[in-house]
Amino acid sequence: LLQGIVLFTFTAALSILRPKPCSDSSLCEGPSEFQYAILILAMGLGSIGAAGTRFTMGTMGANQLDNPKHQENFFNWFLFTWNTASIIAATAIVYVQDDVSWAWGFGICVAANVLGLIIFLAGRRFYRNVKPQGSPFKSLACVIIAAISKRKLQLSAKAQDYHNEIIGDEGKQPVA
Repeated sequence: LLQGIVLFTFTAALSILRPKPCSDSSLCEGPSEFQYAILILAMGLGSIGAAGTRFTMGTMGANQLDNPKHQENFFNWFLFTWNTASIIAATAIVYVQDDVSWAWGFGICVAANVLGLIIFLAGRRFYRNVKPQGSPFKSLACVIIAAISKRKLQLSAKAQDYHNEIIGDEGKQPVA
């Protein structure tokens, strides 16, 4: 993600990575293949970085805690922080990009990502490394096969026929 944002910052800051501005008397000149390649690389790296982290950060963070109540609190604060950052990105960063410059807007994003990376790496020795157990593809295949094989079954009206329980401090408690 950081590499993609850095490349976006370069495309905004360096004139060699942007097409020439249009003049009033002539047709606009399009971007070169090199400029397209850098832009597509920036979008690709940003997308891969976001896809690889966005959906796993919350669960990986909560996995550092043993108590389900603490995990619940972690998710609450994680989602609050995530949404607050989204609001800031949709307002303050866009304001900077529109009224100051695109380079400054992307530069702020780079600085925030570098700060986050530094904090992450500084605390790395304290993190619990959970070893993977089995193949995730096997579990995914089992779910797909079960869903296909049970697609024509009638749904039960009884709550005990479904697996929806919370594991608390005093053991398993069914949720009605």
